[in-house]
Amino acid sequence: MRSKRPNRPVISKTQGLTTPKRRLLWTSMLFCFGLSTPLMAQEATKEDDAESLDAVIVTGTRVEGRAPEESISPIDVLYSKALERQAAPELTDQLAGLNPSFNTQRFPIADGTAFIRPASLRNLPPDQTLVLVNGKRRHRSALVNLQVEPFGSVNQGSQAVDFGLIPSGAIERVEVLRDGASALYGSDAIAGVINIILKDDNENMSVDAQWGSTYEGDGDKYRASLNHGFALGEGGFLNLTAEYFESDFTSRGIPRADAAVVAAARPGSVPFAGLGQRWGDPNAEGLRLFANAGLEISESTELYTFASYANQDFDSSFFYRTPIGVAGVGPRGTLFQDGNGDGRADPVAQSLINSIRAAGLNPADYLTADASSPSGFIALNPIASRFPGGYTPTFGAEIDDFDFAVGVRGETAGGLKWDLSGRVAENEVGYILNDSINPSLGRLSPTDFRPGTIEQAESGVNLDFSYGMENGVNLAFGAEWRNEEYTIGIGDPASFANGPTAALFGVGSDGFQGDGPSSAGQFDQDSWAAYVDVETKLSERFEIGLAGRYEDSDAFDSHADFKLSGRFQATDTFALRGTLSSGFRAPTPGQINTLDVTTTANSAGVLVPLGTFPVNNPASIALGARPLDVEDSTSYSAGLVWQANNNFTLSADYYHIEVDDRIALASFTITPGSAAQQALISAGVPNAALLGQVSYFTNAFDSEVDGLELVATYNADFGDAGGATIDLRHAYNKQDVTRVKPGTIDAERVADLENQLPSHRSVLTFDYQTPWNFDVLARANYYSGWEDFTFGEQADFGAEVLVDLAVTWYANEQLRFTVGGNNIFDTLPDKETNSTLNFLGLSHPLSSPFGFNGGEYYVKVAYDFW
Repeated sequence: MRSKRPNRPVISKTQGLTTPKRRLLWTSMLFCFGLSTPLMAQEATKEDDAESLDAVIVTGTRVEGRAPEESISPIDVLYSKALERQAAPELTDQLAGLNPSFNTQRFPIADGTAFIRPASLRNLPPDQTLVLVNGKRRHRSALVNLQVEPFGSVNQGSQAVDFGLIPSGAIERVEVLRDGASALYGSDAIAGVINIILKDDNENMSVDAQWGSTYEGDGDKYRASLNHGFALGEGGFLNLTAEYFESDFTSRGIPRADAAVVAAARPGSVPFAGLGQRWGDPNAEGLRLFANAGLEISESTELYTFASYANQDFDSSFFYRTPIGVAGVGPRGTLFQDGNGDGRADPVAQSLINSIRAAGLNPADYLTADASSPSGFIALNPIASRFPGGYTPTFGAEIDDFDFAVGVRGETAGGLKWDLSGRVAENEVGYILNDSINPSLGRLSPTDFRPGTIEQAESGVNLDFSYGMENGVNLAFGAEWRNEEYTIGIGDPASFANGPTAALFGVGSDGFQGDGPSSAGQFDQDSWAAYVDVETKLSERFEIGLAGRYEDSDAFDSHADFKLSGRFQATDTFALRGTLSSGFRAPTPGQINTLDVTTTANSAGVLVPLGTFPVNNPASIALGARPLDVEDSTSYSAGLVWQANNNFTLSADYYHIEVDDRIALASFTITPGSAAQQALISAGVPNAALLGQVSYFTNAFDSEVDGLELVATYNADFGDAGGATIDLRHAYNKQDVTRVKPGTIDAERVADLENQLPSHRSVLTFDYQTPWNFDVLARANYYSGWEDFTFGEQADFGAEVLVDLAVTWYANEQLRFTVGGNNIFDTLPDKETNSTLNFLGLSHPLSSPFGFNGGEYYVKVAYDFW
């Protein structure tokens, strides 16, 4: 019989209900659900904690039956209970709350990065951590993180896995290998490997539902989940998980300086209740489905498969666009052009009027008639009358994601284990832009757009063998083929239309320009790899591992990597371990071919168009772009493990990682008449004179990361008062940029890479199991101070401690209720001091490693059907 695990139910979306009505509905459902279950007066049975006592790992080793504390490399095992006993609706936040080496940030008004949140391990970019599900490579998100200042530097340029698509209810455990492993698994495994092991229960069903909100009264979160196991044949299983979630926006900004002036002059006209724009979490809603199955087809052969599907919708704010006609406020250039600064719209040349009429169009649809102009028209966009308080585009995304893997594995009569598997996956992000305009279309412009889609499709085949010899040598070898395909889809015509006044007001949907036929395309690359991995004991106390991998691709030169590791059991309770390895990360088709035109703010708070172009685009070549190469790494680590007794374990590991030729965005400010602008014009780049910044990917710099990671766990026995698990984890990470290629990243980006994430992070968890039918979970997250360099100004932010608390009452063996709070003391980061960001309405730093929403509370009910 497979072990019982509590999981969650699905509750259908309550469309058309206001927030108070939804809250009342959910509260009533929780209450009625509780009343419908008999509250038997008996001692509650908690989830079996013995799982951690007989656990074995499958990550970082191909030797069967190895416990986490016996691993040659440092590895954390996070169980489903720890993941689910948090208020966060996303696995991204759940992992960050438990593992101090894993960091994530929240960046509003940052295009797709506001929805698909990057997460880093050991202070390295998200795509330098390999993510596996059941030991098989997980596909990337289609999003390439293009955010520039002020939206963070650590994750810039990465294309990584979206943890937010994976429901924690489907997870048995997560194994986090904190060590380089490219020789074992291939590209991306520079910082480490995160292996998500799915539940394989074959008979039980669990449901739960949760509601929470912030202390400010916004950001309501709803989540419901169901997990059900079924038996398949003799010893087979099918485990299904469904999770629905909904999360409302938060708003923590202050009125923009210009928005406040407009609001005073024209009350009620400025978007977002006079703020102009919103700094906070987006609206979100989605459904996540997972299936995991295995079937014995003979005594020595098993067929297995797992699959997932997710559909998620998001929307968030963009920057505020100022209106015309308000004293002291400069209007947005999409509405008004004043070249000489006299406060009056420029006269329009007769040649432009003639060209509009020659096309059979009416100039009054695109310009404003004025008898003082020789041509009879001035550079005032007639659509401006629709926005007396200005406008703020709302940017959103619809994400569709699926993954399917199938394989067969077995063992020959001679003891050779084999595993043949294949996988296909696709992630599609469809962008939505509302409350905006295409200024070149004048008053004929729509205000809602579909700027286009991006897709990441992956497929692969793996053949793996493992053989345990009688002399204690374990030999593993295998081969892999992978394909990645990146597709840019065409947006609706209005989103990229080049209207008759494009040279005056700009082209395409304002805020996020749509992709036209010249931008769209499909790009792919194949790679082939072979590996060998040997682990053996040289003596009773000393074991070593040696792995090598050769990989070739049609997008880069062949690459060979190695890993040497060893462990010495000095005494029965004390061991030393260490590794030396090389690694690599190959540029993705998305990084090589991404094309994006969006809007960002410059150091004066003025919005400027930012174009990111493929490395082979004429715009990039004109500014010095070269083909991308792989990122290379070398790393070593040394550590110790002390198992004092059955109740106390301590591990400490030092590591050093060097990464050469790291891929980053090289950005260029384009000013009128500059050499850069002339180079773009000479290269025939469309609308070159309208671009304010141009970026492209390049191998820009080298870096080093040094770190120390500590893990201490103590199981306390309080006798008749119960017992507790006390878990302390600390991570020290320091990154240094050692070389910068001229003309790529600037000093501010270097400073952010070195200082924007806290150097020290700690997580202290106290999990108290009482004999009185309730448990108490208390957790403290410590973040040391950090620095942020934005628009020429340095800001220092102090250390903070966030405390979480949850109490779970076990009504009976199957029903339990939880009341909890995250950040119960409502801790916020220091105030933002950057003058430009303050002007833009930001009160707390975007770089905050724990956001700035403040305290949250939640209630949860769960029921297990056995």
